[in-house]
Amino acid sequence: MTSIQDIAKKAGVSISTVSRTLNNYPDVGQKTREKILKIAEEMNYFPNAVARSLVQKKTFTIGMFFGNNMNLGFDHPFFLDVISAVREVVGNAGYDLLVFTNKNKNRSTYTTLCRERSVDGVLMLLTGEGKKKNEQMLELQSSGIPCVAIDIPLVGDKCTYVESDNYTGASDAVKHLVELGHRKIGFIGGDEISKTSYDRMRGYQDTLIEKGVGVRPEYIQLGHFSSEKASKATRKLMKDNPEITAFFVVSDEMACAVMDTLQELGFRVPEDISLVGFDDIKEAVHYSPPLTTIKQMKYEIGSEAAKILLQIINDKSFHPEPKTLPCELVVRKSTAHKVD
Repeated sequence: MTSIQDIAKKAGVSISTVSRTLNNYPDVGQKTREKILKIAEEMNYFPNAVARSLVQKKTFTIGMFFGNNMNLGFDHPFFLDVISAVREVVGNAGYDLLVFTNKNKNRSTYTTLCRERSVDGVLMLLTGEGKKKNEQMLELQSSGIPCVAIDIPLVGDKCTYVESDNYTGASDAVKHLVELGHRKIGFIGGDEISKTSYDRMRGYQDTLIEKGVGVRPEYIQLGHFSSEKASKATRKLMKDNPEITAFFVVSDEMACAVMDTLQELGFRVPEDISLVGFDDIKEAVHYSPPLTTIKQMKYEIGSEAAKILLQIINDKSFHPEPKTLPCELVVRKSTAHKVD
């Protein structure tokens, strides 16, 4: 069986240089690294992950809690790009990714599961938190396990979060509609408790006040990030407030459902009613008409979250801070000037 001593002898380097190369330390020169890895491959050397974890007191495994109350899968248009970025960053750093779907409500807490699987750190991609999940988040926050959440305000010595600038993004959406002459702007939000939904609603309300339009509570409904509920909310808003000329909807999936519902009700988009979504999922550009939306930097969110988590794991002096990434208004064909 090939050992690192054999590799060191053939490469003409020290055993410690081989060890540092195989364990992905950054202080090995690129040419030396490539030479050692090539020889290791030629000699069919496979490092013992168990032995490595015992020596370094690390498992080189990142846990990821993924899912929500709607049981969205890996094909969800927002999470897909985020997860792809996470996988690339942690994989390039020599870590495996272990996914906890968290669908069984009777299972252990987040903290217990992390300890049972001995993960070096954990990423949280969850929506639809309830009281029980929030309690588990607080437990994880104080557990000492390195953790980075996406869109969940987790803050501690070894944990933080990454989010989009949801408030400014929502504000830009409303400003766009107001500049097109719209004053009666309906709003379909997410849920009652998530920071993401709250920040987008604040952006909507504050901008209406700033522009002198004012907030009308009867124009506001929650869609709970569900296409079905967004459609139901649209029907209620248009029945009770037929004067509405535009909608801001806090996710593209819901916005697409709103568009379908408006067209079923006989309204033309954007000739009769303008529509702005949020996320810029891939389907947005292919809708009829293509959806004006607020673009989130989904890949960058996942990449930043993974990089921060690795730094928390590997740098004991690092004190993590929340990271907010910008959004961008993408104007397509679902918005138009209000026709008097």
